Amino acid sequence: MRFYNKMYFIRISISLLLFLVSQKILIGQTVTYQSSTDIIANPERGLQKYSITSNNYATVSGTNNLSVETLNSWKTSADKVTVVFRYFLLDAFLDSDINETYLSNIQTDFDNVRTAGLKIIVRFSYSNAQGSTPQQPIKSQILSHISQLSTILNNNKDIIFSHQAGFIGTWGEWYYTNSTEFGTDGNITNTQWLNRKEIVDAMLVATPQEIPIQVRYAGIKTTLYGNTLLTEQTAYLNTANARIGFFNDAFLNNYGDQGTYSVSDECTNPVGTTDYNYVANETKYLPMTGETNGFNPCNDGFRTSGDNAIYEMNLTNWTTINRDYYTPFWDEVIISNHYEDILKGLGYRFVLNSSEVTSNNTGFEINLNLTNVGFSRVFKKKNVYLVLKNIITNAITTELINTDIRTWENSVSINQSFDLGLEGTFELYIWIPDNETSLENNSNYSIQFANINTWEPATAYNNLLQTISLKTLDLNSYSDSKKILIYPNPASDFITIELKNDNEEKIKIHNIYGQLVKEVSISNNQRLNITELTNGIYTISFQSNKSLPSIKFIKK
Repeated sequence: MRFYNKMYFIRISISLLLFLVSQKILIGQTVTYQSSTDIIANPERGLQKYSITSNNYATVSGTNNLSVETLNSWKTSADKVTVVFRYFLLDAFLDSDINETYLSNIQTDFDNVRTAGLKIIVRFSYSNAQGSTPQQPIKSQILSHISQLSTILNNNKDIIFSHQAGFIGTWGEWYYTNSTEFGTDGNITNTQWLNRKEIVDAMLVATPQEIPIQVRYAGIKTTLYGNTLLTEQTAYLNTANARIGFFNDAFLNNYGDQGTYSVSDECTNPVGTTDYNYVANETKYLPMTGETNGFNPCNDGFRTSGDNAIYEMNLTNWTTINRDYYTPFWDEVIISNHYEDILKGLGYRFVLNSSEVTSNNTGFEINLNLTNVGFSRVFKKKNVYLVLKNIITNAITTELINTDIRTWENSVSINQSFDLGLEGTFELYIWIPDNETSLENNSNYSIQFANINTWEPATAYNNLLQTISLKTLDLNSYSDSKKILIYPNPASDFITIELKNDNEEKIKIHNIYGQLVKEVSISNNQRLNITELTNGIYTISFQSNKSLPSIKFIKK
């Protein structure tokens, strides 16, 4: 009988070796997740708060700055604000360069925004009130100012959301210019358009590539740079078309949002027009921001209703909108119970639906299914990492997932295999930090999934609630021929454990996740029933004789 056992083991060993060479031993589990209804303070999206510099900003250091306390109060409010809009009024420098006091105050604002964990939209303008005199300096002075600002923009690119094309006209909106160099909208010569283009071209040079430029209305971009539509292939290149998005400071108003779109009369709905469709395409890849500025009087105020506001925010991919203006619009939105829908819809909002992890022991494959239920995509590049945390040592391993988060729209499916040479049991997470090194480890700038019981604020990880065990399998993993023999292996119902002694041994059986599933005492050559075990890889450890090695077997 002993000879039969030895011959049987040889055959099983050969079969097992061939099995390991020719196949993957796949152990998998699927986890589904519950979506959250919370308003989430995710970066670069949501409501924005308005601010403007005062007259003494140019004369007194440390005056009229955005305080950390105020910024923190915005972020911790029920609105979970992560974006601040800042008008930098340059009316003190119509005939001179920007002084050091002003530049120092800008840097203080940027520092405070960074400390509070927000990002900032910047716009430079020379006037915040209409007048009959030119609303900006001569072109050469503007170009000098843009050149001056280049250093501070580059030094603070990590916290700048976008750089809006101000500089020309009242509020920097390129209207009411009253100048021979730039003209007034509706009566702009080719030369004046070329002068305007010089301003945007200078901004593109002075502003880091990672920061989008925004212009006020569709015709600015199409006139200066053509109307070729962005595509998935051209959207993220370092070209003017790929970098210029829009801000709409008359959202939902009459006259085509006050000139944002070309329409024939006051009450023509711009939805579906050429300009509107153009903006809707471009803002798939670039931010759309702005504010409302009054109730639309047409069609009983249809366009400024909450339902239509949400509809059009979705059409034109709104990322963030001013909460401080227009107040009556927001009052109406609150009364009609659309407020929270807007807060949650602005920008991106990722809901993790399910994950499936399939292990072949040494490596594994992960499938993620999620949905973007927000109005827009992410517009800045961000790395997406799979994080493995060793449950014993807490050691962290991060692996880049092969995906571009800027393409996450509607339903998203990610499939990737990993073979990391790791050994142990690991918890799995998703980590989406800011791409800037200065912010990578700042949890304020990491993306949280809109799910229940998955977010870890301390680490800024999204917990997949998955655990995986990894270990190199070879023939020695299943038996030690000097001391122990186990057969058949793989097995479906019974295994026999042959010991090189006649002592009774107490054993424990753990699954691949380190969970104890069976604890019994066995004698030499005793058959052990494993029918109740689920298919997978198991480890047998010997409690009575610690000199005996742990061995693995496969339940098939």
